[in-house]
Amino acid sequence: MELRSTILWIHALAGGAWVTACVCFVIAGLALAAGSEEQVNFALRAAPKIDGFNIAAAAVVLATGGINLAIAGIARDFKFSGQFTTMLTVKVVLFIGMSLALGRALRITATLRAVADKGRVAAIPGGTLRTVRWHGAIVAMGALALLCGLWLAGS
Repeated sequence: MELRSTILWIHALAGGAWVTACVCFVIAGLALAAGSEEQVNFALRAAPKIDGFNIAAAAVVLATGGINLAIAGIARDFKFSGQFTTMLTVKVVLFIGMSLALGRALRITATLRAVADKGRVAAIPGGTLRTVRWHGAIVAMGALALLCGLWLAGS
């Protein structure tokens, strides 16, 4: 029972860390003046580091989610209730959505780097706003996934 609890906590903490990092990203992205040197630094230096952390957190969520499912399956002889299956499906769909949103934000950040390398920093404010929106979507989906996880943990 200790292994199950440990894996479950790691899963929840990684998911919470991912969502929290995205909340911080959104707050910082919205707080910086458009076109300012701080926004350029955020978009080109901080954003890739934050998203590197997000990628690691997502990988931990995926790995521990699979382990949690295996442990739950073994405990239940892989006979899950319809409600459990529905909630798990919702979590998987949300994880896919969060991953796609993170991928989109990463592509925008890479584009911003390429544009800045060509001296076209005027594109940074618009690109930063788009990455903020994608991170906001991750926050919304992540909050729902965490709520679904609470339900699953209690079942």
